[in-house]
Amino acid sequence: MSYETQPIVDRIKEARQAKSMSQRELSKLAGVPQGQISRIESNAVDLRLSSLIAIANALDLELALVPRKAITAVQSITRQTTDHRPPQYPAIGKELSHMQMALRSLRTQSLAIAQADEFQKALASLNTLSIPTDYLAQIRNVRKAVEQITKSQNQMKAITDATKAITYLRNNIAHSTTTQIRNVPPKPAYSLEEDDDA
Repeated sequence: MSYETQPIVDRIKEARQAKSMSQRELSKLAGVPQGQISRIESNAVDLRLSSLIAIANALDLELALVPRKAITAVQSITRQTTDHRPPQYPAIGKELSHMQMALRSLRTQSLAIAQADEFQKALASLNTLSIPTDYLAQIRNVRKAVEQITKSQNQMKAITDATKAITYLRNNIAHSTTTQIRNVPPKPAYSLEEDDDA
């Protein structure tokens, strides 16, 4: 494999690991044999464009041809969106991870794919927030609802309802964080009056 493809291979592996996804799970989602994914990640085979597109879609990545002049800007934006994951309380992180796994399970069964994409976007926006433990029960309820979607009579409605719930939750968390920040009185960088203790 040529040197130019190494960053692409590295990015695929990083994206898969960031989603706590096994090669087998990625194989099911992308429709690419697990052995092929292993060879791609270990740099043992040339990456076919069709495989790259399928893998990228399964990892919620988008392929794009970018003008060389814009590479630095695109890389900067990509780092900001992928590296910014605020620390979560362990219980919250566990619930979000289980929710992601439930969503992957839903996608492998090819049920309500468009609605699953909308839910994925809502979940990704929730992941950009540092979530207080006050929201643990609500997140757990949404996770349980997502896990029950495959058993639902109307799966499209069930995932749409779960998407609305996670979006509402995300907005509440973002609003409460903004309110807390606004209520902190600003500290002056310096004071015009100095204490004359001397």
